[in-house]
Amino acid sequence: MIYENARIWTGDPAGLWAEAMRVEAGRIQAIGSRSAVGEGSERVDLGGSFVCPGLIDSHAHILGFGLGLDRVDLSQSRSSEEAVDLVAKDIASKANTGHTGWIRGRGWDQNKWPGRRYPSRKDLDRVSRDFPISLTRVDGHAVWVNTRALELARIQRENPDPAGGKIHRDEAGNPTGILVDTAKGLTDAMIPEVEEETKLTAIRNAATAMAEVGLTGAHDMGMSSRELELYRQSARTGDLGVRIYGALSLDDSNLDAVLEAGPDREWQNGTFRLGMVKFFVDGALGSRGAALLEPYTDDPGNTGLLILSAEDLEQGMFRALRSGFQCAVHAIGDRAARLALDTWGTLQVKSGIRIHRVPGSTASLVGDRPPVIPPVRLEHAQVMHPTDLLRVGELGVAASVQPVHCISDMAWVPDRLGSDRLERAYAWRSLIAGGAVLAAGSDFPVESHDPLRGIFAAVTRGSSGESAFKKGELSLSREEAMVAFTAAPAYLSGDLHRLGTLSPGKLADFSVYDRNLMTCPPQDILNAHAILTVVEGQVRWADPSVTIPAEGERLG
Repeated sequence: MIYENARIWTGDPAGLWAEAMRVEAGRIQAIGSRSAVGEGSERVDLGGSFVCPGLIDSHAHILGFGLGLDRVDLSQSRSSEEAVDLVAKDIASKANTGHTGWIRGRGWDQNKWPGRRYPSRKDLDRVSRDFPISLTRVDGHAVWVNTRALELARIQRENPDPAGGKIHRDEAGNPTGILVDTAKGLTDAMIPEVEEETKLTAIRNAATAMAEVGLTGAHDMGMSSRELELYRQSARTGDLGVRIYGALSLDDSNLDAVLEAGPDREWQNGTFRLGMVKFFVDGALGSRGAALLEPYTDDPGNTGLLILSAEDLEQGMFRALRSGFQCAVHAIGDRAARLALDTWGTLQVKSGIRIHRVPGSTASLVGDRPPVIPPVRLEHAQVMHPTDLLRVGELGVAASVQPVHCISDMAWVPDRLGSDRLERAYAWRSLIAGGAVLAAGSDFPVESHDPLRGIFAAVTRGSSGESAFKKGELSLSREEAMVAFTAAPAYLSGDLHRLGTLSPGKLADFSVYDRNLMTCPPQDILNAHAILTVVEGQVRWADPSVTIPAEGERLG
């Protein structure tokens, strides 16, 4: 297959631009000028469209996204009353279906509501005292539940806060219905497990939605061992279609067995590979659970929540690394980031394990057991102390960030952090300057799964100048942003030798858009849409208005 008449950004410094590409047996055989790629049995005229290496989201939650497609969407609610109305409509729609279980929803954000106050169980009690209701906050680190849910979980004023969590209480000490971080597990444990067939459908639907926006893959950040088998089943049956690089949650009950079995050395049916263990050190800024070195500006005395101790993190990382797994450490606040970096620095000294980089290839872990493992990952890195921004690269740690959070958080983070810390928040440029590899994602379903929103955020830090976030020296160049969604995620998963750039011999994973993402006005990035998404030479998505043409015909 010859793909021609295109503006192809290869991402390969040896030759950044091309006009044609020959694909055979799922691999790129030649790329360059039309005359240089030779002949093919079929030709696809791309009509001047923009082609880039397949976009990869470096931090996502695929199953949660797929399940959320069938739950109450609260992301656009402009008040707690509007959110409650949406829940009421969902309950009404289930009235004649025989539904007797939990009412689930996701996406609310009190920071978008008048007064920015947390809602209460009493708000939900107005629509149902019979159905237990659990609504997950946009960041996934808090839930809003009604009284019935609290009763089922036996949460009363006498209950202490669990380690690493917080039960919000009113002036009388009674639970308000807001449960943060580990505290949300108290009600989560009461919710019946979703049937496996429903989960398989959710994974399939999520993969389809990813391909529709040009994603050829994603790094799934925190699955259970039971869910792991569902991903493997989806890969075997060909239902994934996009590449999923998975992380097992540290608290999984079968962690020991998975560690003993080791990571997947090869992609299963080309679409799934388990290679990471996910560690949660703190919570999120929006729910004031991110661990900070100094108190929240708008909540004096509160420095957030540490979910893991340094000792537990060190032991967990050592076990994971010795078993051949990459470590992905969630750290949003500066206190959490420092703990993660200190722990990794100590672990290298005590264990002799170190990570070094092999340019143009995968990274390797060298120690008593030298399996090929990409570098330790610092997930989010939203607020960091200036000295720690430099240590990320010095310690060989990679940063996995979500640029779109900068825009979503713009309205309220200044209140949380104050002006001094705001100057070093979302400091992607500083991380690169310190020598860190920077990969980008969205954290979907926390944010939209469309990677163009992340690319836009990375290069603009917002669409207007009303916020201190609008600091040009911390933004990324267009090329840096594209690398963060292509070669960098491939590097972090140990696949840069076969993914991440469009070069002869590499797998034919690429995305085609209707405009040039490297040269169009920044605002126009948000108006672009995917025309084709190709994984290993197979078209996984084609815009409904587009047909794959016969030889000599134009696309579109």
